[in-house]
Amino acid sequence: MMKFSDLNKYIIWLILSILLIGTFFIGASISSIPLELTKIILIIIGIILFLLQYLVIIKSSIGALLSRKKFGAVIMYSFNLLFSFIIGFTIPLMESYSRNNFAIVMLPLLLIMSLIITDKFFKDFENSKHGNSKIDIDREFSSPVIEFEGKKYIFSIRSLIALAVGTPLLALLIYYFFDWNANYWLHELVVKQTVYFLNLFFDMGSAASYFPFGNYHWSFLVPGQHGIFFETFCTGVQAICVFAGIIIFIPHSQDKETSKDIIWRKAKSLVISSIIFYVVNIIRMLIQIELYYLGYPWESIHVSISAASSFIAAIIILLMHKWIPEFIISIIYTGTLIKKKLGKVGKTKERNQN
Repeated sequence: MMKFSDLNKYIIWLILSILLIGTFFIGASISSIPLELTKIILIIIGIILFLLQYLVIIKSSIGALLSRKKFGAVIMYSFNLLFSFIIGFTIPLMESYSRNNFAIVMLPLLLIMSLIITDKFFKDFENSKHGNSKIDIDREFSSPVIEFEGKKYIFSIRSLIALAVGTPLLALLIYYFFDWNANYWLHELVVKQTVYFLNLFFDMGSAASYFPFGNYHWSFLVPGQHGIFFETFCTGVQAICVFAGIIIFIPHSQDKETSKDIIWRKAKSLVISSIIFYVVNIIRMLIQIELYYLGYPWESIHVSISAASSFIAAIIILLMHKWIPEFIISIIYTGTLIKKKLGKVGKTKERNQN
C-alpha cells in the first residue's frame, strides 16, 4: 500500500512536470511566433511558471527542509525548467528533419530527473523528521564486506556480472541510438554551436552546411580549406555512452544505509560527466578547426588532439569515485571474491593430496 508521503511526492512531481512541459511549449512559441506583443505575453507567462514552481516547492514538504537544502531544490528544479525552455526555444530554429526528436528524447529525461530530485528531497525531509538513523549497521553479512569512509559495501555476484556484461552492451545500444538518422538533431546542435564559437573567438567566417541525405548530413565550411564532414563520433557522445553504461550498472551495496541515496548520486554523476564531455568536445573541435584553418594538416591534428582530450576521462573517474565509490570498490570486491575462491580451491587440493 502506498504511503501518504509517497502519494504526496508523486503529486508534487506531477505538478512540477506539468510546469516543465508548459515551459517547453512557451519556449517553442516564443521563437516561432513573429508578433512582438505575443512574445512579451509568453515571456510573462514563462516567468509566472517559474514562480509557480517556486511556490510549489516552498509550500510542499520539500519547503520544510533546512534553508540550504531548500535553496538547492529550487536551483535544481529551475535548471530543469530552464533546459526545458531552451529545448522548446531551439527546435523552431533548427533545420534538421529530425529536430522534433530533440524534445522526444530530452523531455522524458528531464521528467525522470525531476522525479529523482523530488525523491531525493522527500527522503531528506523524512530523515530530518525522524533523524538520520543508521540502517542495518549491526547486520551480519555472509559475503565479504569492504568498509570505506564508515560505510559497508557488499555486492552480489549477479550485480558484478551485470556491471561487466551490461556496461558495454548498454553503451553500444545508446551509441547506435544516437547514430540513427532520427537523432541527427544532435549533429546540428554540436555543429552550429561550434561554428558560433569559431566565429566569435576567431572571426573565422565558418558556416554549417546541411544536406539531409547520405551518411553525413552536416559539415563545416572552413574558409580556404576543404569542408569537414561531421559524424556521430564527432559529437563526443561515445564517451558519454561508456560512462552512462558504467554509472547505470554500478552495483548497489546490500547494506541499505550505504545504498539509500545511490540513485541520486548516479543521476548527479551522469549529468555532470555528460556536461563535461560535451563542453570538452566543443573545445576540442574549436582547437582542431582553428589549426586546420591556419594550415595544419587535418589528419595530424584530428588524431592528436582527440587523443589528448580523452584524458578528461580521468577527471570523470575521480568525480565518480567521490560520488559513486561503488565503482572502484566493486572492482576491488571482485578481486576479493576471486582471491577467496582461489584460496578455497587451493585448500581443497591440499586436503586431497594429504
